[in-house]
Amino acid sequence: MFDRIDLPGSHNPRRSRLPETEQAVLNLLETDWRQMCSGDVIPSDAQLDPHALHDALPHAFLLHRTAPPGAVRVWVAGQRLHDLLRMDPRGMSFGAFFTAAARDIAMNIVDSAFDEPAIVGLPLTAARGLGREPMLAELLLLPMQDAAGQTTRMMGALVAGGPLNNRTYRFDIASDAVLRHDSMSLPFRDRRSNRSQPMPTQRPKLRLVVNNS
Repeated sequence: MFDRIDLPGSHNPRRSRLPETEQAVLNLLETDWRQMCSGDVIPSDAQLDPHALHDALPHAFLLHRTAPPGAVRVWVAGQRLHDLLRMDPRGMSFGAFFTAAARDIAMNIVDSAFDEPAIVGLPLTAARGLGREPMLAELLLLPMQDAAGQTTRMMGALVAGGPLNNRTYRFDIASDAVLRHDSMSLPFRDRRSNRSQPMPTQRPKLRLVVNNS
Protein backbone atom coordinates (compact mmCIF):
# COMPACT_ATOMS: atom_id res chain seq x y z
CA MET A 1 0.00 0.00 0.00
CA PHE A 2 1.17 3.53 -0.55
CA ASP A 3 -0.32 6.98 -0.20
CA ARG A 4 -1.03 9.20 -3.14
CA ILE A 5 -2.38 12.73 -3.22
CA ASP A 6 -4.18 13.68 -6.42
CA LEU A 7 -4.15 17.38 -7.20
CA PRO A 8 -7.26 18.99 -8.72
CA GLY A 9 -7.65 18.05 -12.39
CA SER A 10 -5.10 15.22 -12.32
CA HIS A 11 -5.31 12.32 -14.75
CA ASN A 12 -3.30 9.17 -15.58
CA PRO A 13 -0.75 9.24 -12.75
CA ARG A 14 2.80 8.27 -13.69
CA ARG A 15 5.85 7.58 -11.55
CA SER A 16 7.99 10.03 -13.47
CA ARG A 17 7.60 12.09 -16.61
CA LEU A 18 11.29 12.87 -16.93
CA PRO A 19 13.81 11.15 -19.23
CA GLU A 20 15.92 8.48 -17.56
CA THR A 21 19.00 10.70 -17.29
CA GLU A 22 17.10 13.36 -15.32
CA GLN A 23 15.25 10.78 -13.22
CA ALA A 24 18.62 9.23 -12.33
CA VAL A 25 19.59 12.51 -10.61
CA LEU A 26 16.61 12.24 -8.26
CA ASN A 27 17.30 8.56 -7.61
CA LEU A 28 20.92 9.35 -6.79
CA LEU A 29 19.97 12.10 -4.33
CA GLU A 30 17.45 9.89 -2.54
CA THR A 31 19.95 7.03 -2.38
CA ASP A 32 22.52 9.34 -0.77
CA TRP A 33 19.91 10.58 1.71
CA ARG A 34 18.94 7.04 2.68
CA GLN A 35 22.58 6.14 3.21
CA MET A 36 22.74 8.97 5.77
CA CYS A 37 19.77 7.55 7.67
CA SER A 38 20.65 5.67 10.85
CA GLY A 39 18.05 2.94 11.21
CA ASP A 40 14.76 4.80 11.06
CA VAL A 41 16.14 8.21 12.09
CA ILE A 42 15.87 11.17 9.74
CA PRO A 43 19.44 12.40 9.04
CA SER A 44 20.75 15.73 10.26
CA ASP A 45 22.12 18.51 8.09
CA ALA A 46 25.49 18.06 9.82
CA GLN A 47 25.83 14.70 8.02
CA LEU A 48 25.49 16.29 4.60
CA ASP A 49 28.61 16.25 2.45
CA PRO A 50 27.97 18.21 -0.77
CA HIS A 51 30.85 16.41 -2.49
CA ALA A 52 29.04 13.10 -1.99
CA LEU A 53 26.09 14.26 -4.10
CA HIS A 54 28.07 13.89 -7.33
CA ASP A 55 25.88 14.47 -10.41
CA ALA A 56 22.94 15.59 -8.28
CA LEU A 57 24.79 18.59 -6.85
CA PRO A 58 23.96 21.14 -9.63
CA HIS A 59 20.24 20.40 -9.18
CA ALA A 60 20.24 20.15 -5.39
CA PHE A 61 19.21 22.61 -2.69
CA LEU A 62 18.95 22.82 1.07
CA LEU A 63 15.96 24.58 2.62
CA HIS A 64 15.70 26.13 6.08
CA ARG A 65 12.34 26.56 7.76
CA THR A 66 12.58 29.47 10.20
CA ALA A 67 8.95 29.53 11.38
CA PRO A 68 5.82 27.64 10.33
CA PRO A 69 3.92 28.06 8.18
CA GLY A 70 5.45 29.33 4.97
CA ALA A 71 8.77 30.73 6.20
CA VAL A 72 10.98 28.44 4.12
CA ARG A 73 14.16 29.86 2.64
CA VAL A 74 16.82 28.54 0.31
CA TRP A 75 20.06 27.97 2.20
CA VAL A 76 22.15 26.32 -0.54
CA ALA A 77 21.38 25.98 -4.26
CA GLY A 78 23.22 24.26 -7.11
CA GLN A 79 24.29 25.98 -10.32
CA ARG A 80 21.48 24.52 -12.44
CA LEU A 81 18.96 26.25 -10.15
CA HIS A 82 20.80 29.54 -10.58
CA ASP A 83 20.54 29.03 -14.35
CA LEU A 84 16.80 28.29 -14.23
CA LEU A 85 15.95 31.33 -12.11
CA ARG A 86 18.68 33.50 -13.64
CA MET A 87 19.63 34.68 -10.16
CA ASP A 88 21.14 33.38 -6.94
CA PRO A 89 18.21 32.07 -4.85
CA ARG A 90 20.16 31.74 -1.60
CA GLY A 91 18.35 33.54 1.20
CA MET A 92 15.15 33.83 -0.82
CA SER A 93 11.80 32.22 -0.10
CA PHE A 94 11.43 28.85 -1.80
CA GLY A 95 8.21 30.27 -3.25
CA ALA A 96 10.41 32.19 -5.72
CA PHE A 97 10.73 28.97 -7.75
CA PHE A 98 7.01 29.00 -8.59
CA THR A 99 4.59 31.10 -10.60
CA ALA A 100 2.10 33.27 -8.75
CA ALA A 101 -0.67 30.82 -9.69
CA ALA A 102 1.16 27.80 -8.21
CA ARG A 103 2.94 29.37 -5.26
CA ASP A 104 0.30 28.94 -2.56
CA ILE A 105 -0.33 25.27 -3.38
CA ALA A 106 3.39 24.51 -3.69
CA MET A 107 4.27 26.14 -0.38
CA ASN A 108 1.37 24.37 1.31
CA ILE A 109 2.86 21.08 0.09
CA VAL A 110 6.34 22.07 1.31
CA ASP A 111 4.94 22.97 4.73
CA SER A 112 3.23 19.57 4.94
CA ALA A 113 6.56 17.85 4.18
CA PHE A 114 8.09 19.63 7.19
CA ASP A 115 5.09 19.06 9.46
CA GLU A 116 4.69 15.31 8.92
CA PRO A 117 7.64 14.96 8.10
CA ALA A 118 7.52 13.24 4.71
CA ILE A 119 9.38 12.59 1.48
CA VAL A 120 7.58 14.50 -1.26
CA GLY A 121 7.83 14.29 -5.03
CA LEU A 122 5.88 16.63 -7.29
CA PRO A 123 5.75 16.91 -11.12
CA LEU A 124 6.12 20.47 -12.41
CA THR A 125 6.13 22.35 -15.71
CA ALA A 126 7.60 25.66 -16.84
CA ALA A 127 6.65 27.76 -19.84
CA ARG A 128 9.28 27.84 -22.61
CA GLY A 129 7.75 30.62 -24.68
CA LEU A 130 5.03 31.23 -27.23
CA GLY A 131 4.24 28.15 -29.33
CA ARG A 132 6.61 25.83 -27.48
CA GLU A 133 5.77 22.83 -25.32
CA PRO A 134 6.29 23.40 -21.58
CA MET A 135 9.44 22.17 -19.92
CA LEU A 136 8.89 19.08 -17.75
CA ALA A 137 10.39 19.12 -14.27
CA GLU A 138 10.17 17.30 -10.97
CA LEU A 139 10.64 18.37 -7.36
CA LEU A 140 11.97 16.04 -4.65
CA LEU A 141 11.98 16.94 -0.94
CA LEU A 142 13.87 14.89 1.68
CA PRO A 143 13.49 15.91 5.36
CA MET A 144 16.49 16.56 7.58
CA GLN A 145 16.94 17.51 11.22
CA ASP A 146 18.82 20.40 12.78
CA ALA A 147 21.21 20.16 15.74
CA ALA A 148 18.24 20.20 18.14
CA GLY A 149 16.63 17.21 16.43
CA GLN A 150 13.84 19.27 14.84
CA THR A 151 12.86 18.86 11.19
CA THR A 152 13.68 22.40 10.08
CA ARG A 153 15.85 21.43 7.10
CA MET A 154 14.92 19.92 3.76
CA MET A 155 17.37 18.52 1.23
CA GLY A 156 16.03 18.20 -2.27
CA ALA A 157 16.38 18.77 -5.97
CA LEU A 158 14.49 20.39 -8.80
CA VAL A 159 15.33 18.62 -12.05
CA ALA A 160 14.17 20.08 -15.37
CA GLY A 161 14.40 18.22 -18.67
CA GLY A 162 15.99 19.62 -21.80
CA PRO A 163 18.28 22.54 -22.61
CA LEU A 164 17.64 26.02 -21.26
CA ASN A 165 17.07 29.02 -23.44
CA ASN A 166 17.76 32.63 -22.52
CA ARG A 167 14.79 33.16 -20.23
CA THR A 168 13.76 33.07 -16.58
CA TYR A 169 11.84 29.96 -15.54
CA ARG A 170 9.15 29.75 -12.86
CA PHE A 171 7.29 26.52 -12.22
CA ASP A 172 3.67 25.45 -12.24
CA ILE A 173 2.26 22.21 -10.85
CA ALA A 174 1.72 19.86 -13.80
CA SER A 175 -1.91 19.45 -14.89
CA ASP A 176 -1.62 15.64 -14.50
CA ALA A 177 0.34 15.83 -11.26
CA VAL A 178 0.11 13.13 -8.61
CA LEU A 179 1.92 14.00 -5.41
CA ARG A 180 4.19 11.40 -3.87
CA HIS A 181 3.90 11.66 -0.09
CA ASP A 182 5.83 9.07 1.96
CA SER A 183 5.32 9.60 5.69
CA MET A 184 8.37 9.37 7.94
CA SER A 185 6.24 8.69 11.02
CA LEU A 186 6.82 4.94 10.49
CA PRO A 187 9.93 2.92 9.56
CA PHE A 188 10.84 3.98 6.05
CA ARG A 189 13.34 1.43 4.76
CA ASP A 190 10.72 0.71 2.07
CA ARG A 191 9.70 3.63 -0.15
CA ARG A 192 6.07 2.59 0.27
CA SER A 193 4.38 3.63 3.48
CA ASN A 194 1.67 1.50 5.05
CA ARG A 195 -0.56 4.11 6.61
CA SER A 196 -2.45 6.97 5.03
CA GLN A 197 -2.61 10.39 6.63
CA PRO A 198 -4.38 13.39 5.11
CA MET A 199 -2.07 16.30 4.47
CA PRO A 200 -2.89 19.64 6.13
CA THR A 201 -4.37 22.00 3.56
CA GLN A 202 -5.38 25.61 3.90
CA ARG A 203 -6.06 26.81 0.39
CA PRO A 204 -6.85 24.56 -2.61
CA LYS A 205 -7.84 21.14 -1.25
CA LEU A 206 -5.81 18.04 -2.08
CA ARG A 207 -7.60 14.69 -2.37
CA LEU A 208 -6.10 11.64 -0.68
CA VAL A 209 -6.16 8.45 -2.70
CA VAL A 210 -5.03 5.13 -1.17
CA ASN A 211 -3.75 2.54 -3.62
CA ASN A 212 -3.75 -1.01 -2.25
CA SER A 213 -2.33 -2.67 -5.37
